[in-house]
Amino acid sequence: MEYRLELGAWGSVFAVPTELTDKHLKLAGAAQLKVILWFLRHAGEAFTTADISSALSMHEADVRDCMQYWIEAGLIAHNDNNILTPPMPAVQTAPDTETESTAGTEEKAAETETITEIQAETRHEPEKTQTRLPSRPEKPDQKYLSERMTSDPGIAFLMQSADEIFGRLTNISDKATLLMIHEYDGLPVEVLIMLMQYAHDAGKCNMRYIEKTAISWADEEITTLEAAERKIKELSEKNTAARRYQRIIGLDDHSPTKKELEFADLWINKRKYPDELIREAYETCIDNKGKFIQKYTNTILENWYKTGITSVSQLKNQQSERKKAKPQDSYSPSYDISEYESTSILDEEGWDDE
Repeated sequence: MEYRLELGAWGSVFAVPTELTDKHLKLAGAAQLKVILWFLRHAGEAFTTADISSALSMHEADVRDCMQYWIEAGLIAHNDNNILTPPMPAVQTAPDTETESTAGTEEKAAETETITEIQAETRHEPEKTQTRLPSRPEKPDQKYLSERMTSDPGIAFLMQSADEIFGRLTNISDKATLLMIHEYDGLPVEVLIMLMQYAHDAGKCNMRYIEKTAISWADEEITTLEAAERKIKELSEKNTAARRYQRIIGLDDHSPTKKELEFADLWINKRKYPDELIREAYETCIDNKGKFIQKYTNTILENWYKTGITSVSQLKNQQSERKKAKPQDSYSPSYDISEYESTSILDEEGWDDE
């Protein structure tokens, strides 16, 4: 009689490092775990990120982000030909003497205590966080990032929210930037999430814009949900005004410059000029200068505003009355050209200047 052990799926297995499950099972995302499992299954073979992308139906850029996570975790490495290979295990040497071991332990404990105190101060008293210095601070490394995500559920939630808002797996560099903003600039997790969501809705969901805006918010002490809501409302109103401004002037749809935002906010939100009056000032500028110059157009509108002109009909009536009151060969515009001519020539660069 013949006997046989039916292993089924267990007939073909591969090894998984205990560090992966003990340390990274909680920290890594679903896509990162899929990639490392595929990698381990094909250990010893030569393959590229394109092979993994095809096998897992993932975008190759996402695969590279996932691989970068495991590279920085020290579980895998890659060579110059993009062939992925396991790294050499680190060789650990025992301390020469008991004294060295004790000293190292005490030093590490003191360092950990100092870091813990700084984290506690940053987390609970953001108002004491210093303003970002001109020199860029060093980003947290992956080890510190992992420790913070493990020890603080709020940080883990921040990183998870970033993945959801960005619609992709954020890489280690992005996560480190968010942690740096939180701990160095003092923006709470909930405010950072609101900022990322606003950036996404505004079509500016990139870490460069988020970091720059976060630094500005920190300087303005926008550290509560209420303050963030007010700021987002203000920014949204400016963007809405800028889109209307572009439509009135006949400009192509594009991301507005800083000056366009300023003039759009002034003309539409503050002065509340009607569309046709803005268009009339624009056409007057083109007639006189041959091109659109924002400051020149603003001078025309400001002079009309000072004389109480709030509509094109009022403007036409005023021009008609002036023609009747003066000889035919004289001309007096309804705006002060000398005010514009006295400005710096740098203001005449056109609508796309910053």
